[in-house]
Amino acid sequence: MSEEQILARAVQLILTSRTEDALELLSRYYKTTTPKLRIGLPKRCNKALGCYVAREKTIYLRSSREYTDPFVVLHEYYHHLRYRLGKHRGTEKHADQYALKAIQAWKRLLQPGEDKL
Repeated sequence: MSEEQILARAVQLILTSRTEDALELLSRYYKTTTPKLRIGLPKRCNKALGCYVAREKTIYLRSSREYTDPFVVLHEYYHHLRYRLGKHRGTEKHADQYALKAIQAWKRLLQPGEDKL
């Protein structure tokens, strides 16, 4: 599958409450470790919808609402990806662009209720 197809599938998995499966799919594609996922933010991230803690390899989400929000999950996954691949940590702007790219791929390739991948 192409990166666009992987991203679209990841969005679909997140939207259907299969967020861990989405993270595993992405991590296999990028050949990196799969981050852990936790509901509830660490104290230093208390105003965010989500945050990535590199030393723990964990994406924290504020609540179960963010668990099915592809933008929040993929934004934080971008930080994991950049850190694990040894590249610069990545800016918030780039994390936003990555999440939007995935959502746009989902809109192009999939219609709600249909699995074309």
